Amino acid sequence: MHGKKKTSTGPLLLRIALILLCMVAFSTSMLAGLYARYTAKGRGDDTARVAKFDVNVEGFSEDVTVDASQGETSGTYTFTVENDSEVAITYDLVITFEKALPAGVSVSLQGETGIPDGNTVTFFDVANLAPASADSTRTLTFTLNLNTFTENASGLSVTETVNFTATIRCTQID
Repeated sequence: MHGKKKTSTGPLLLRIALILLCMVAFSTSMLAGLYARYTAKGRGDDTARVAKFDVNVEGFSEDVTVDASQGETSGTYTFTVENDSEVAITYDLVITFEKALPAGVSVSLQGETGIPDGNTVTFFDVANLAPASADSTRTLTFTLNLNTFTENASGLSVTETVNFTATIRCTQID
C-alpha cells in the first residue's frame, strides 16, 4: 500500500463553495451598484387649496310696478353684483316670472334685450368681474307699450305690476 495516494473531496468541495460564495457576493455588489444608477428615491409634500368663491348681489327686489295713470311708461329694477371671490367670474341674469309676461311689456338690461324662454328671460354674459371687484350697478328696465294697455281700458287708468324672481348665475372664468 505504499504507492497509493489517498484522495479526499472535502477540501476541494470547500474551495469550490468558497469560490462560488465570493462570486455571488461580487455579482450582488455589482448588481446593486447598477440598480442604484437607475433608481431614484425622492420625498416631497404638496398641498392644494380651493379658491374662495363669494359673489354678493345687492338691490334684488321681487316686483316692479308701472302706473300709466301717473304718466309712467317704464319701471326699473336696479342691482349691483360684487365679486369677493379669489377668481374671475362671468355672470348671467335670469328673470323668472310667476306667469307669462303680459303682452305689451318688454324687458331690457342696459338697453339689451334678453333671450325669452317661456316665463323666463335670460341675459347671458352680463359682465366679467375680476377677483375682489365690484361691478357697476346694472338697471333692468320693464317698459309698457301704453297703446296695448289702453286699447281695451276705455279711459281707465292702467297700472301693471310685474312679479318675478331674479337669479344671478355665476361661472368661474380663470
